Amino acid sequence: MSRIVQLLNQADFSDFGDVIEHRGDQRRRALSIDFTHDHGDMRRAFWVSKVVEATDLPAQVRFLERHPFSDQAFVPLRDTRFLVVICPSNSDGSPNLDQIHAYEAGPGQGVIYRRNVWHAPLSALTAPAEFFVTMGITDKAANDEFYELPTPIAIKREA
Repeated sequence: MSRIVQLLNQADFSDFGDVIEHRGDQRRRALSIDFTHDHGDMRRAFWVSKVVEATDLPAQVRFLERHPFSDQAFVPLRDTRFLVVICPSNSDGSPNLDQIHAYEAGPGQGVIYRRNVWHAPLSALTAPAEFFVTMGITDKAANDEFYELPTPIAIKREA
């Protein structure tokens, strides 16, 4: 199975989260990141992730992850292009692999993955790269769920 990478845009990505970028002519663009859940110990976590090596296309996605209690945001701290691979869930909560979408986030773009959205791990297409990351975490339950793909999915550019 393979997917052609598209340029990231809010219209195509809106079912999965928000593209972090300024749009329009107003001074500020408000963003919503949901850190809430019914765990009393839920707290916001912030960190910076470093990516030393760039991912080249075509690339292989071997597993997906999701976060059941919080949205998760990635904001590049440099002019960085990165891969955004997402899919919805099936009725049993597993990833719907037939509906995988692949996007290339350009410089000046970040993403907010909504709670429970299956997504590939962070892969920078330009490196070195650094990302500001935030999400809600709890000590009472697993903050991350992982799914190993039965067959890797190739992400490539249009021929």
